[in-house]
Amino acid sequence: AVVSTQSGHYGRGIMLESFIDTQKFSVMKNMRHTFAKYLSYKKDNNELLMFILKQLAKDQVVYSRSRFGDDLQNVEIPVDELEEKARQINIHNLQPFYESDLFIQNRFIHDKKEKSTDCDSALIPLL
Repeated sequence: AVVSTQSGHYGRGIMLESFIDTQKFSVMKNMRHTFAKYLSYKKDNNELLMFILKQLAKDQVVYSRSRFGDDLQNVEIPVDELEEKARQINIHNLQPFYESDLFIQNRFIHDKKEKSTDCDSALIPLL
């Protein structure tokens, strides 16, 4: 079978993402930074930001369960935390993401006044 260059780049990005996810957090962070251009090859910024946002929300829910033994009703992610993660992959303007269909369909709410992004914790898959 013939594989196009674009498919090869995309496949390499998926392979790197899978490998990086298996690393310890400190190593994972350095690897994501080093390989950022390969990980984001031809990916929609909104898809990348949604993945990051869901991961941040999931981390909060898991932390709350392990630390306090209870479930959060509402997950609140500080905007600066999401913006920092976005800058690591060279995304600097999140406003189009906050207004996107993907953001709305996943039932997140951007609160400019509180400088946070909120959602019902029941909407966050933990597996």
